[in-house]
Amino acid sequence: MANKTKKIPFAKIKGLRAERQMSMADMAKILGMSEGSYLARENGSKEWKGSEMIFIARYFKQTLDYLFMP
Repeated sequence: MANKTKKIPFAKIKGLRAERQMSMADMAKILGMSEGSYLARENGSKEWKGSEMIFIARYFKQTLDYLFMP
């Protein structure tokens, strides 16, 4: 039987948050949204807005491609 691991769509963002010891609530507050809205975006059930993507890339000093492309 094949090993089925659940891939987190935006694991790179989650990893960067963890490196900085930031919670989802911290990121939600920085982005001006609820924690639930942030969670939905980080787990891939809701799409990021372009302005949010740019903000996160600048905040973490990463490229959009690195953070948001598979």
